[in-house]
Order: sequence, then C-alpha cells, then structure tokens
Amino acid sequence: MTSNIVELVPEMITLNEASRRTGLSYDWLRKMCLRGTLVHIKAGNRYLINWRRLCEYLDTAKGQEDNYDEQ
Repeated sequence: MTSNIVELVPEMITLNEASRRTGLSYDWLRKMCLRGTLVHIKAGNRYLINWRRLCEYLDTAKGQEDNYDEQ
C-alpha cells in the first residue's frame, strides 16, 4: 500500500534543479511560476516545480508561445 502512495506523489524539484535538468535559466523558470504558467507550490521562499508537468509543458507547442522578454 505504501508503494502505491509514493507513486501518486509527484516529483517536486527546486528551480535550481529544474534549471540544471532542462538548461533553462533560473530566472525564466521563476518568472513562469510568478505568471502561474508552471505547476508549482511555494514552500517558504522556495518554488517547487512539478517535474512531470514541466516536461509536459516543454513538450507541447504552448511552450513555444512564451517569450522570455515579455515581463
């Protein structure tokens, strides 16, 4: 039963880890969180991004619509 619960919990990673894994800048990822574009939670002063949802976002055409210089 415990393993089923673990499978349901999404992998949440920090902005630094997301930046390292994807090659995207920390600043861009943070701005996307502030806009509400990326699935995330804020724990204290840290943003934790849902890794699977970030991958899905980057894998869609919608990711191409976001311009880094908009904000």
